[in-house]
Amino acid sequence: MKPQLVHLDFAFTGVFMMKQISAPYFINTHHFHDDYELVYVMESSGKRIIGNDISNFQKGDLVLVGPRLPHAWFNDKEYYENKGLLARSIVTYFKKDWMEQQLLELTGGGKFKEIIDWAPRGFKINGKANGRITSILTDAVNSPALLKASGIFAILYELSETTEFELLTDVSYSNPFGQNEAARINQVYEYVMKNFTTEIRLETVADIAHMSPNAFSRYFKSRTQKTFSLFVNEIRIGHACKLLQRDDISVSQICYASGFQSMTNFTKFFKRFLKKSPLQYRKDLVTIRNV
Repeated sequence: MKPQLVHLDFAFTGVFMMKQISAPYFINTHHFHDDYELVYVMESSGKRIIGNDISNFQKGDLVLVGPRLPHAWFNDKEYYENKGLLARSIVTYFKKDWMEQQLLELTGGGKFKEIIDWAPRGFKINGKANGRITSILTDAVNSPALLKASGIFAILYELSETTEFELLTDVSYSNPFGQNEAARINQVYEYVMKNFTTEIRLETVADIAHMSPNAFSRYFKSRTQKTFSLFVNEIRIGHACKLLQRDDISVSQICYASGFQSMTNFTKFFKRFLKKSPLQYRKDLVTIRNV
């Protein structure tokens, strides 16, 4: 994976920048930058990659990404098929120097230290905290500058107080990418996200990356700490988990709809990632809904 380093300083007014995105699909590449980023998905679904974490996202997803942590949001396949769908989000950037220096020096600013400590791993905000923060974001994005600034401090306060979050990357994760690396692996990511339900050949993705299959395999594993085939199967299992929430499709249908060629492989990888069978996963979902 070769995420691009993106410089955001030119876009900042003061110490933060807030923007609203509305498009047929998210077009950001796999990248990183020197500042903090809060992403609220107002509409759409798909898969996000943050560091070495690969997860489904949907409407209401709220994630804080720390400096130089590679990240990207890829929409589900139907968003690229001109079906009239919209991908909408509010993205807020906080300047690194302000967060890590001036903010901490403010009266009571020490409470923000935990945000700074956790942000390098990225974290997803859940529960009531999610509702409060997304409500502030929705009001602030179109507000005058002073009210927008007030909203920013309210958001930071909520982040500093909440325990309703989950860390995303492994504790040992560090960004392996250099500033001048090309975006060729982003093309591989895009290809996989659009084609994981069909057969994906190593030769095809290696060609996209302009490498031999052996060289690409070594390169991919050195950057991600996982083989390319494991990465593809991780994407497929994430899609299967989404389909298992539906009652109108069987487990065997989900197996093939997720890109697996046999129930044996599907069950093997599902247990590897989820520590349970697909059938048990579906039963557990039913139990949770009935609680």
